[in-house]
Amino acid sequence: MEDLKILVVDDETGNLQKLRRTFVDRYPVLVAGSGREALELIRKNDGIAVIIADQRMPDMTGVELLRQTLEVLPDAIQIILTGYTDVDVLMEAINSCKVFRYVVKPWDPPDLLMTVERGVEAYRLALENAKFRKELIRRERLARELEIAREIQRYILPPCCPDLAGYEIAIEYHPAREVGGDLYDFDWDREAGLLQIAIGDVSGKSIPAALYGAVFSGQLRTLFAQSMSPAEILGRVNSSLIARYQVSNYIAVACMRIQPQRGACVLANSGMPFPYLVCRGEVTRLRVSGVPLGLLEGTFYDEFPFQLEKGDLLVLASDGATDAMNPSGKMYDEHRFIESIRRHASEGARQFTQSLYQAICEFTQSADVNDDITILALRRTA
Repeated sequence: MEDLKILVVDDETGNLQKLRRTFVDRYPVLVAGSGREALELIRKNDGIAVIIADQRMPDMTGVELLRQTLEVLPDAIQIILTGYTDVDVLMEAINSCKVFRYVVKPWDPPDLLMTVERGVEAYRLALENAKFRKELIRRERLARELEIAREIQRYILPPCCPDLAGYEIAIEYHPAREVGGDLYDFDWDREAGLLQIAIGDVSGKSIPAALYGAVFSGQLRTLFAQSMSPAEILGRVNSSLIARYQVSNYIAVACMRIQPQRGACVLANSGMPFPYLVCRGEVTRLRVSGVPLGLLEGTFYDEFPFQLEKGDLLVLASDGATDAMNPSGKMYDEHRFIESIRRHASEGARQFTQSLYQAICEFTQSADVNDDITILALRRTA
């Protein structure tokens, strides 16, 4: 911005020298003796902020020159010099070339310098306005893209939890940005008496993570309907993601199948934090691990069977819950999360997930949230 140049165009050498002397101590000055020479200089030089052109030149008039520069230098300040007053020329220059000022020879150098200084300020303002408009357009486009991503996410995430006799299910979901990379899903087959649950975390943030999560969710719904085991579901999705989507994202997922009538559960895990099982006041980690989906071809996943008895509480959470930081950079960590689980374990599932999230918020205070937080609770009540 500080290397703004002035282009002076006149077919008389004396005028060119006088113009150059007027500005040379303040700006880099380009000198052209004809319209064609001026156009060549414009093609070869960036940062031309002001063009001062004589009206009467042999090859083209000043107005014609300025008209040809409009497309290349739309914001440049244009000044016409002429040795006579011609109203028609003046109106043409103003209407067709956006001329900043019409100066009659002989000109007063201090007055012309003041005119150019004002023109340079107008030029700078025009550039700032153009930059602002571009940024505004970019933000509006981003806002539209975010709204589309939000709509996709609203479509793929279940609007409510299944209603099962003898069980309470609740979910607390808080994306770190406008759209999140965490996801969850349920499938309740009344005829088969099977409940399937998945909770996941897509690497990355915002729109790319949400869209990749949408791809996963679509495949997950299809596999839920095929009565596959949790390990088979994870293996099938992993193979599909690697074969079809060569991207840098990966997905950590905990997948469960539950027979509510018996309380029999089977868990498979591909990189999510270990779930928590609260039984008679004791909190236990269900230590089953696995490679996140979309990383290694041919990965097989272990299954962990366990039993939910009356009063037992199962908690699944994304790592955003334990990795949340307070203003001093200290993590909430697993110890605090487990203590919060133990403290609120007697509450109903809905209140329980809200209490856990509220405890995290109290710890982080005003610190920025850098990761999505999802907490799912399943309690057997009968």
